[in-house]
Amino acid sequence: MPRGALPKIPCCSRPRGLASALAALSLSLAPASGQAGEPGPAQRTLEQPGPNPGPPGGNKEQVLALYQAAARLLEAGRIAEACAMLEQGRTLDPTALNLLLRLGECLARTGRTAGAWNVFSETAAIAKSAGDPRAARAAALAAALEPRLSRMAITVPPGSAAPGLEIRRNGVLLLPSQWGQALPVDPGTHTIEAQAPGRKRWSVERVVPPDGAGVVIDVPLLPAQEPPPRALAAAPKGQRTQAPPVPPLDDRAGGAGAGRAQRVIALVTGGAGLVGLGLGTVFGAEAIARRDASNRGHCDARSRCDAVGVSLREDAQKAGTASTIAFSTGTAALLAAGLLLWTAPPSAAGPPSRRATAAAAVGPGGFSLVVGGRY
Repeated sequence: MPRGALPKIPCCSRPRGLASALAALSLSLAPASGQAGEPGPAQRTLEQPGPNPGPPGGNKEQVLALYQAAARLLEAGRIAEACAMLEQGRTLDPTALNLLLRLGECLARTGRTAGAWNVFSETAAIAKSAGDPRAARAAALAAALEPRLSRMAITVPPGSAAPGLEIRRNGVLLLPSQWGQALPVDPGTHTIEAQAPGRKRWSVERVVPPDGAGVVIDVPLLPAQEPPPRALAAAPKGQRTQAPPVPPLDDRAGGAGAGRAQRVIALVTGGAGLVGLGLGTVFGAEAIARRDASNRGHCDARSRCDAVGVSLREDAQKAGTASTIAFSTGTAALLAAGLLLWTAPPSAAGPPSRRATAAAAVGPGGFSLVVGGRY
């Protein structure tokens, strides 16, 4: 074969055959001088300074160590470990040409044809901008892989592009300019996701075959999200709840029947008042009992208490508050009952018409009753 000419690479159906073809192309592009596995004058390795700039941050020694360790792993057949080590070296120095070439070879041997093609193309661009002769070698390796690239096109049919639509492939955002483009992808399973404001998320998994296969995925119109259920508006904290006013009772409206109804309401209200006084008495007794218990060995004369005493004092305070509310409510109910009885029209002819009104309001920690009338 004439020196400098590119060999014909036979098509292969398996990654191992493809790796062998790439290795043959790599050897044919290597210079004649130098021992096997060693660079010639025209091919500078990581051990020799080349035209490409040094690793940023002074990581040259670390990158060289990763390159050499990855080469030993490749010889031992531990390809996945070697690729991971080369990826680490690429992160430290994205311009190390020999490391990038070895990484592309490693990815090709694992069947990641798109990843290898991207690395070779990137290496060719970096070497060309630096005037490095390895640009031809990287470009030839990328060209050898291109016919075997599997591709995926993600299309958005007309009418499916909701405002703010975002499409991701394996978690990587695709630009709108990439929609509908047959982009190289590695063979295997890929996850496609689409989302837009106010729309339900959509996703699908698709397996891409090797050896130049093509897959097209259409993103449907995302359905609108259902609006969340409206919560009942809660009343502001501390706001009083106004009870509906008691309708005025007038003997002129119902005569003796209205008087009987008013007396029944008075009796019911009086009964509720008595219950309130009873509850107030019970809570009051409970408050006294709790306080007395706290004073028996748990609290001193200066109200300094242990844990049990503090708990007893808190219970006594709560019971005292409940007693106060119950007494207030019961007293108000008894007063209202008395007023209703006094203003009730007689069953027979009696004194002139009398009219009474009442309104109650309940708030946090209090109860109020407003009574008025005409006598």
